[in-house]
Amino acid sequence: MAINGPIRITGFSGTLDTDSLITKLMQAERLPLNKVQKQKQFAMWQREDYQAMNTALLSFRKAANNLRFESNFEKAIATSSNPSVLDITSSGTAAGSATVEVTSLAASATMISGKIASDSTPVNQTGKVKINDVEISFDAQSTVSSIIKDINSKTAQTGVKANFDKSSGAVYLTTTASGKDSKIEITNGDGEPASSLDAFKDILKLSSLSAGGSDAVYKVNNVDLTSSSNSISVNGVQVILKSAGTASIGTATDRSGIMDGIKNFVEQYNSLIDLFSGASTTRKNRDYQPLTNEEKEAMTESQITQWEKRARQGTLYRDNILTGTLTTLRNSLNTPLDVPKGQIQLLANIGITVRSDYKENGKLDIDEKKLGEAINTNFEEVKNLFTMSSKDEPNPGKTNIGIADRVYNIVNTQMDAIKKKIGSGTSLETMDESTIGKQLRTLNDQESNWKSKLLDIENRYYKKFAAMEQALQKMNSQSSWLASQLG
Repeated sequence: MAINGPIRITGFSGTLDTDSLITKLMQAERLPLNKVQKQKQFAMWQREDYQAMNTALLSFRKAANNLRFESNFEKAIATSSNPSVLDITSSGTAAGSATVEVTSLAASATMISGKIASDSTPVNQTGKVKINDVEISFDAQSTVSSIIKDINSKTAQTGVKANFDKSSGAVYLTTTASGKDSKIEITNGDGEPASSLDAFKDILKLSSLSAGGSDAVYKVNNVDLTSSSNSISVNGVQVILKSAGTASIGTATDRSGIMDGIKNFVEQYNSLIDLFSGASTTRKNRDYQPLTNEEKEAMTESQITQWEKRARQGTLYRDNILTGTLTTLRNSLNTPLDVPKGQIQLLANIGITVRSDYKENGKLDIDEKKLGEAINTNFEEVKNLFTMSSKDEPNPGKTNIGIADRVYNIVNTQMDAIKKKIGSGTSLETMDESTIGKQLRTLNDQESNWKSKLLDIENRYYKKFAAMEQALQKMNSQSSWLASQLG
């Protein structure tokens, strides 16, 4: 593909295929530009792969962060002595004890019609009424179904929702809110005769034209209280009142989540090892280089995909950030905690050990039975193993920082190193002050310079070939003249 430039007219002599000849000559001239473009593509691949490593570090950091704080190891949860009376929905920030005596539940305002034979038969009546001061109209062609639809279209204004129960043939009118302030009031429409209200009452077979709700009535530790809702808060505990009766709110310690947290930490660590080890030990395949646009034009989509899969291998081969991360993490996890003799100081003490096969690159295994026993019998020591933080100087070869904080700090340092390498932008072509950003800026300048040079070279070729064609045309003319004279 020619470098963009001026329109050229060739082929004066009729003997030279100038465009084809120059295209072939330019293929050799374009080799330095191709090299720069391949380097640029490889740098963008490298940045993209670093981003994938950073995402993995972020996931591992999150797993470590969940083990950094004592509050995540055990939580006080609220319990109900009688869930049929009072159901706990959230322990909130304070799971306090209390006795709740429920007298009655909060109720919405409700109307229930008599039996209606069909909700699809025309009512053959006309009129307008108001539900909570919002107009509802009907005519001879209206049906119970269309009236219900009209009521529900105005629920946001009236606070009333309608429903037809086909099994019983009853229409239910219910307020969306509960409590004594909730109401349903059906009145005559403005300027309408009293017959409109009677017609509406007859259509829906209502025995009454008004209804009100009621508050929940209950006691907490013998203190009388009311609520417009059955969802209430009792001493920081969110509960739902279910029926009349008495129930006690108590507290219990929940340690079930810590096992899952530690297992997730190990799984994330093993995944990180697989990813970083694979990326840093995969060599670059020298037989496969990034493709230029011209090379892609001669290939199918499948061929391009297969080629680029091989070409982008080795972007992070022997990368110092990746290998340094793994080495630092391994050393950190194998450094004992500075605690009195006999207490838990290593992951191995709670059933988490390094795999013996060197090909596993230091991945961890969990003995869940041993871990469970450690949590149940030495909970404080297990918690200390992950959360300890002391300003005292530790003994030689030991540390006074818990595993979670150690890992968290290491990951932060390595993420900062990757950020310096690739920058913080989302675009793979961002030219910032990162290492790859500066590299891309240099390559972009080189690419631009080479394109300019190639355009000049191509123009010179066209000028030379144009002169050659003119000379050939002149020679052909002279030959023709001489042939005519000799003839």
